Amino acid sequence: MPILKPLPKLLNAIIILSGLLLASTGAQAYYDVQPLSAYELEFNTGVGNARGTLSWNISGGENGPNILSELTYRDVNFRQFTMSSTLKMKRGWLANHDLMVSFSTGTANEGTVQDSDYDGDNRTQEYSRSLSSAVDSKMQDINLGLARRIRLDSHQTLRPMLGYTHKTQNMLMTEGVQTINTDNPTAIGPFRGTLKSTYDTQWDSLWLGLGWNLETRHHQLGLSARYEWLNYAAVADWNLRSDFSHPKSFEQSATGNGFGLNLDYAFKFNQTLSLWINWQQRSWNTDPGQDTVYFADGSRGTTQLNEVSWKESGIATGMILHF
Repeated sequence: MPILKPLPKLLNAIIILSGLLLASTGAQAYYDVQPLSAYELEFNTGVGNARGTLSWNISGGENGPNILSELTYRDVNFRQFTMSSTLKMKRGWLANHDLMVSFSTGTANEGTVQDSDYDGDNRTQEYSRSLSSAVDSKMQDINLGLARRIRLDSHQTLRPMLGYTHKTQNMLMTEGVQTINTDNPTAIGPFRGTLKSTYDTQWDSLWLGLGWNLETRHHQLGLSARYEWLNYAAVADWNLRSDFSHPKSFEQSATGNGFGLNLDYAFKFNQTLSLWINWQQRSWNTDPGQDTVYFADGSRGTTQLNEVSWKESGIATGMILHF
């Protein structure tokens, strides 16, 4: 009997040791499991080129031609700097949503301007034409968006999205040359005064879009399209027109619509760094609006702004940082 007395103590020791081992294993498992991050942040910056053509025309009123005057900024190339950020939410009421913001700014190093006036309908009986340079014009874009990620499989994601875009353009006209002047043929040639006219635009867009993404370990491909509702406003200063008021010679306003396309590719070097390249295209058009001219004597006149169009395509590249 006495030799059985140590058994309860030994059993207690075994139970205590087992408990400590289990607790240690549980603690290790606890600390090995990393909690799911609430978000993932991507920040990218890059450079690129955007080439676009801006065109508008006005009518001559009830007794004038349907197109009285037309101005086109053709093939204006903007060298751009871009920044953007995407916040990918993973928990909470915004789980599976992306918050997006982007900014770009650029200055033109190429581009020509044609200003034509007509006496006949449908761009006939052109009586005046001048050509000038759009170099040093400027353009800025700000975009805000929200997208929902819908997982199709382990690699593919569908992204319905909506957002807002604000675009401004400071379009210049310099180095003017008159090429047609039926009223005064002796005026053909370089302008006698120094041309430095400005045409400042503001586009505000609300848009809905749909994106598709394909992602593997090192590669990511994205395609998106969006439809846009536009509000347009512009103010111009025609510095060589002595009969116009300055610095506001005329202003324009209209509404319209358009679309945009984006194709993106990124190569992921590691968890922190990626290289990206983007191609984008945009086509915006307004409906008829209003053109108001301010004269030097204080009077004003209005006519129909027939339409404004902006066609743009561009390519950019840069680096992405993942946080």
